[in-house]
Formats: sequence, C-alpha cells, structure tokens
Amino acid sequence: MVDQVKLKAELETKLAELQTRVSNVDNRLSSPGEADWEENAIAKEDDEVLNQIGNATQEELNEVQLAIHRIESGKYGVCTTCEKQISPERLEALPFATNCIHCAAG
Repeated sequence: MVDQVKLKAELETKLAELQTRVSNVDNRLSSPGEADWEENAIAKEDDEVLNQIGNATQEELNEVQLAIHRIESGKYGVCTTCEKQISPERLEALPFATNCIHCAAG
C-alpha cells in the first residue's frame, strides 16, 4: 500500500521544484534580446528549446497537482476509467497515474 501522507509531501516538494523551473524558464524567455543579430539568432534557437522544456515542465506540474488533489479528495489510486484500484507497483513507478494498467493500455 502506498503511504499517501509521505507521497503527498514528496509531491508537494516536487511541485515547488517544478514551479521554480517554470518560473525560471518564463523569466528567461521574457528577457530582452541581444543587440547583435547573430547572438539573437542563437538566443532564438535556445528559446525554442526552453519553450519545449517549459511546456514539458508545465505538463508534469499539472500531473503532480492532480495527484495531490486526488490524494486530498480520497480518490488517489483509483482508476478514473474503471474505478478499480491501481496497483501499488504502478503507483510506485508512476505516482501520478490516473488509470490502471489495463485501462492505460486499452
């Protein structure tokens, strides 16, 4: 069985880290460009990578927030599709899983 109190604390720590990462990416992307056009071209390429990192981080942040909400509402570990218990092994590997392995595969 998953220790939900411990897991919630770990997820809240992860949430804070992700929020900091998203904020850092946003700050970097909103900084003014360079005066040199060559430097601007390089910075634009870097910004595209940062944007992708920011999007992936935001998705993970949303998953963590959902997992915390599901813990708080007593629905953590219950498949959102079939409403059966998600195996502890699956939750161990993927703490923000919302579907059991059967529903996730189907």
